[in-house]
Amino acid sequence: MAITKHARDLLFFDMIVARRTHHAPYPKLSELAALWIEAGADTAAPVKTFEKGMVTCIIKDSHLDEHDNVLTLLIEVSDKNAPDTTYLDHDNRTGRTFKKEEPEGAGFAAHVLISLDEQKENTYTVVIEVMPTVNASRIQSVLNWTIRRLCAVDDELFAFVRPGGSKKAVPYVPHILLAGHPSDAFIKDIETGRINGMRLIKSEEKRSLGQKGYLKIKKYVAEVSVSRDIPKGERWGFLKKGAKMVKDEFPMARILVQPESGGKSFHVDIDSDTGTLIGQAYTKSKRLTGFDSMLQSSSPDEVVQEFRIKATAVLKKEVG
Repeated sequence: MAITKHARDLLFFDMIVARRTHHAPYPKLSELAALWIEAGADTAAPVKTFEKGMVTCIIKDSHLDEHDNVLTLLIEVSDKNAPDTTYLDHDNRTGRTFKKEEPEGAGFAAHVLISLDEQKENTYTVVIEVMPTVNASRIQSVLNWTIRRLCAVDDELFAFVRPGGSKKAVPYVPHILLAGHPSDAFIKDIETGRINGMRLIKSEEKRSLGQKGYLKIKKYVAEVSVSRDIPKGERWGFLKKGAKMVKDEFPMARILVQPESGGKSFHVDIDSDTGTLIGQAYTKSKRLTGFDSMLQSSSPDEVVQEFRIKATAVLKKEVG
């Protein structure tokens, strides 16, 4: 998916609102959206760091469209690992290199459009602009980090009274999950290709083998054989149902696929409970073109309104 000044790509996700505290209510996404808007407006807010501080991330700007009930966030990443940028003029055999200075990093920003209309229980539809380094994992991380940070400042943001016990309000911290919509190509490869198996995965706290700590157990994996007799057109359904049956023990499943005879094999991870994709591989996408003004910067200072309007139309169509 090429990044150009004439066109951009969108990826489709579900945003699932969750909480870990038993009996705690599920907040509406609009309540979490208010925290992200607050963080985007606070120029003194701390930054989320990755890779020991070599990559940083902030909510740069936001726009709430109350008519369409869509929140647009501009998520910006600074990557100190990226090389200096060089522009070339081959006609004149010249070039210009722009060197980063400390503590600068290469800048990229992605628009994230979130429908605040609930699609199904605690689940909302999202589209994400495809940009280098601003992937769904980092977006999910910075949004959840913002929730945790602001809840630490004010523990009354989210609180509830436990049933049958003390009437004292108990604070809790909600979080969100981003799960990709499977693309048509993914479904086709699952239904017409060869399923080499499925692995059910349970992450564990790292446990050392031996005293030195050189060897550590990170996860448990159960191998599942997949019959070749499953009728085409029913494979995806069988795989999702099978994973869901053991979702409490194994929250993630990995499907091993060879899309065509002699083709390169691949794997896709799914959430065992929902059957949605984890990560961006095989996530449904759409290309946006026809911009009147060029998308000149990989990291604009604020939400680009023409982009927002076009992407909102795509999001509303997906919501239906």
